[in-house]
Amino acid sequence: MIHRRVLLGSAIAAPFLSLLPRSARAAQWPAAGPIRLVVAQGGGGNADVVARILVEALEPVLGQNIVVENNGTASGMRATEDVSNAAPDGYTLLVGTSSQLVHNIALFDPLPVDIASSLRGVAMINEVPMVMCVPADSPDVDLVALTARIKADPAAFQYGSGPAGTTTHITGALFLQRIGAEGVVHIPYPRSPDAMVDLVAGRLSFVFDPSLTAIGQVQGEAVRALGVSAPVRLAALSEVPTMDEAGLPGFVSQTWNTISAPAGTPDEIVTALNGMINEIVQSDAMRARLEELASIVPAAKTPAEVDAYYAAQRETWIPVVRGTGARVEG
Repeated sequence: MIHRRVLLGSAIAAPFLSLLPRSARAAQWPAAGPIRLVVAQGGGGNADVVARILVEALEPVLGQNIVVENNGTASGMRATEDVSNAAPDGYTLLVGTSSQLVHNIALFDPLPVDIASSLRGVAMINEVPMVMCVPADSPDVDLVALTARIKADPAAFQYGSGPAGTTTHITGALFLQRIGAEGVVHIPYPRSPDAMVDLVAGRLSFVFDPSLTAIGQVQGEAVRALGVSAPVRLAALSEVPTMDEAGLPGFVSQTWNTISAPAGTPDEIVTALNGMINEIVQSDAMRARLEELASIVPAAKTPAEVDAYYAAQRETWIPVVRGTGARVEG
């Protein structure tokens, strides 16, 4: 089985590696050593799960080991700095989300590194809406009931999230802003899965958790899902209404997972990686796996389209994040 996977990977990789010019081939990328895939998040989170699923399929294609390194310090900023300052040689890549590549621009002052200019997009993997969850024994059977109780006594409620500034935090802040509730206690955790642990134990009132990691708790009835912050229902959580359907019109908030490389990484290497990753992600098997985890697989994007996606996300979300008043100490 291992030999068959390697042979298959080589067959897939060959047309993309053939795009490399003589100079890049002479450098023997990617044969010179293992590739570092830095995840700007702690273990067990949305980006970490997706990174490890991708690595499983990408290693045999590359014919090279990929070492996953987790670093969620300072809301993922340390990981972003790490990759931004790495040699642009195709051996250091970043799995980034909206938290690191968009929100942090609005949250840090000053920014330790110019995120927009120090990284370049490589490939898109998936999009991940948030699921609003409450304890399984919560008296609130729907969003309308929870909203009414929060507005009646905000100080009696606590919501948890990943580190300050992450999508789980910003989505919760936006929800409270939209319903006009002040005084709800926000409890940030080092990792968003830690917040879910406390929600299951009944120590929190609600969390917005990435659908990819929330689905197991929802399907196992450890928590109750009141809504998903997506434009349409998710096939894997079809019984859960959108936040719009649940009573909060137009409420959409989601994160995503992409691969970035240091600015200056040769176009030939970026193009080769983009082709390999797109073929993997768009395959029937990988698409089914990601959709079973309640995430969305968009159409494949070129590196230039990934950069354009970043720019559009920043234009939309940086003012929104600043409007919440959230800040992160560098």
